[in-house]
Amino acid sequence: MEFYLGSSYYPEWWPEEEWEEDFAKMESLGLNVVRMGEFAWSWYEPREGEFNFEPMRRAIDLAAKHGIKTVLGTTTAVCPPWLYQKDRHVKGGNIHGDYSFGGRKGQCLSNETFLKYARRITLEQAKALGDNPNIIGWQLDNEPGFPFNDFDGCCNEGFRDWLREKYGNIDALNKAWFSMMWSNYYNDFDQIEIPVNAAEGGWSPQVQIDYRRYFSFTFNSLLSMEAEIIRKYSPDRFIYTNWPGANWSVDCFEGAEYLDYAGWDNYVGQPAGDAYRVQLRASMEHSFDRRLSSGKERFLVAEQLAFADANNVPEVVAAQTWLNISHGAFATIFFEWRSPTGGAEEAYPSLLMRDKSIGEAGPVIKKMTDALKKHYSKIDGASTPSKVAAVYSHENSWAHAGWVVDGFYDEEFFNAYGGFKNALACNVDVASMRDDLSKYKLVIAPNLRMMTREDAKAYTDYVKNGGILVMNTECATRDFNNQIYELLEPGLLSELFGAEVISKIGASKLNAETGAKASVRYADGTERQVRSTINKLRLKGADVVAEYTTGRLAGTPAITVRKYGEGYAVLYSTDGNDVYFYEALAGYIKNTFGIESLLEAGDGVIVSSRVKEGKEYIFAVNAKDSPVEINIPYTVEDVINGGEISGRYTVEGYGVLFALKNNR
Repeated sequence: MEFYLGSSYYPEWWPEEEWEEDFAKMESLGLNVVRMGEFAWSWYEPREGEFNFEPMRRAIDLAAKHGIKTVLGTTTAVCPPWLYQKDRHVKGGNIHGDYSFGGRKGQCLSNETFLKYARRITLEQAKALGDNPNIIGWQLDNEPGFPFNDFDGCCNEGFRDWLREKYGNIDALNKAWFSMMWSNYYNDFDQIEIPVNAAEGGWSPQVQIDYRRYFSFTFNSLLSMEAEIIRKYSPDRFIYTNWPGANWSVDCFEGAEYLDYAGWDNYVGQPAGDAYRVQLRASMEHSFDRRLSSGKERFLVAEQLAFADANNVPEVVAAQTWLNISHGAFATIFFEWRSPTGGAEEAYPSLLMRDKSIGEAGPVIKKMTDALKKHYSKIDGASTPSKVAAVYSHENSWAHAGWVVDGFYDEEFFNAYGGFKNALACNVDVASMRDDLSKYKLVIAPNLRMMTREDAKAYTDYVKNGGILVMNTECATRDFNNQIYELLEPGLLSELFGAEVISKIGASKLNAETGAKASVRYADGTERQVRSTINKLRLKGADVVAEYTTGRLAGTPAITVRKYGEGYAVLYSTDGNDVYFYEALAGYIKNTFGIESLLEAGDGVIVSSRVKEGKEYIFAVNAKDSPVEINIPYTVEDVINGGEISGRYTVEGYGVLFALKNNR
């Protein structure tokens, strides 16, 4: 397979006589794929039952004339006006009430009318276009999960039905929901209302987690239905969806059961100057989507900016794309080709300027497409070997109070992944709670509050058999009803870690009381600030790794380690919530337990590797706009520029070293 580099394009926006000019310009840049159709429902079916797919067929064939294959989108992220006129409840609602017509998204996926017509348009589209040889893949819907909740009447009925199916009887629900709190005890499922605007404390932790599960279920049900249709009428094409972020409001691990690949929309902010760590968020998403691609070790970046802002240089576009590739991407689709002249996204910066000239990133993209045509085949189908994993759980994200997208749980996870990835300079996988972790030497798993006794045993056995486990005191403190175990933190894992929490204080409160910034200090003098909750520990067999520095907590344990069986359990008694905190913790673990880096990376270089047919390819992507020196402790062959390299080497600003490791 060649690497697919292309752009989204909306032929329904433009006169047909302009299509060929657009495709010819794409060809001049070396682009070889275009994504079309994900918002085209009204174009296909302007009135109920009147289908016309021929204009899209012509667009697909015209793109192919210029060497450009098509990824076609299903259209269920939008709703035509005639369908809303037929049944206003096809739209959902939020805390302000039911949605009126306009914009996109917000369909009620519990509404039978919407589901009926969504199935029909997907079926008609697949039957009409699915056999076109110029279609290589399908995108289901668009950014599933937006707008993160649905509170209309159909959703409320659907939630009740889902609860009936899950619990079987109302007594089981009452027990799971701890309903005697505030006399919230139910006699019948029909009494249940989504607490959209309830009085004080309406969203109990137990109601919240079940609502999030139901919301996720509705999206996975829609997408799996679409996938089934596409496989029947358009076989041998890959199927994916473009998650807005794999951590958001749909359980993407379930999505892996019906998708060939995962994709995500890379709108992580571009680095600028020395502020490169934002790209570690992209690195995490890449690793996440690689895990979600059904064992295929590859994924798509379904949207990415194709321009640099005025305070940056166009080479940043190439750096972000090489970072994608270094983690296993087989495609990057820029958003978008032409900026619309009207609508909600009018004047959005695109590959083309307003005067239809190619923007300043054009030469950078052309250089990149030339290099990929020559060299991508070397890593096509490669794997990403890793001895380190970070564990993510959608349900544990949803379980945190007042769930919001990219809330406390997710920010902590981003920082944990990013800090370890950066400090260890090696591949880091993202794993689920149910994955076999035995292949990993090191596992980082912050904030896994909800955990069964079977889960706790699995993590204990992992350490006993030689693994290194890093968790915080929040872990293993609740069951999967989001009810708290009557145990001191870290709950079910207190024995494993050899420590327990006896009191806590917020960092801001401690700072105010002492007039000093709360921090932790390692034996070598490394010190990092603490920004959130601080827990006071009582040791029960653990050794101290780092201590608090502030107030009466000064000199007390902040981070501990315990030898358990053949492995080690590392516990930190605070919320890191800071990438620098995790970089220091990763540095301690690297030095203590001998976690091997791929190379010695200077600050700003993100390092990964890919392996194919016994050959290991090293990627060092400079996410800074200034040169950075790295140290390569072996000999490599520079794939792009040729020649052998070893020892000190400078990666230019926003540059990449793509090299074959010499095994001699």
